[in-house]
Amino acid sequence: MAHFLVQKNFLWLLAAVLLLSGCGATKKRKRQEQANNQVLLEKYATYLGEQPAGNQVEIYKFIDAWWGVPHRLGGNTQKGVDCSGFVVQFYSQIYGKQVARTTQGLHADARALPIRKLKTGDLVFFELSSAGKITHVGIYLQNGRFVHASTSKGVRIDHMEDVYYRQKKKLGGRLR
Repeated sequence: MAHFLVQKNFLWLLAAVLLLSGCGATKKRKRQEQANNQVLLEKYATYLGEQPAGNQVEIYKFIDAWWGVPHRLGGNTQKGVDCSGFVVQFYSQIYGKQVARTTQGLHADARALPIRKLKTGDLVFFELSSAGKITHVGIYLQNGRFVHASTSKGVRIDHMEDVYYRQKKKLGGRLR
């Protein structure tokens, strides 16, 4: 009986030690995650020209994971993605929302907004061809910058006033 009580007390002691050490490990993990998030936000501050909001860290983790993925017409994976495929993945992973797969479908589903009223996560549409129709879509971030799947450089952040985009017709939209 005494042997059983010693074993029982040992198990309780072991459980308490493991529980307390687990709490310390959890706190350490949380501190490390907060530090990593801060480094990530500072990294993107250089692209945006200002610090992104701290509550948008998941957006920047997503962008970081997709950064540089090459353009592939009809692509929807990290092996290759087109502009609307990138938006589909973004909305699915960030907002848990299914959206239209084509640029024209996204444009049809979006409520038109002036560019100056766009918020992080809204869409930016471009007429890149001379045919006068919407041919490209990106996701507005802040400070005039948007993330998109560029045909020449893959997933990246650009400014709407960069030379190439300044000359193109731009439309803003917010999905309902």
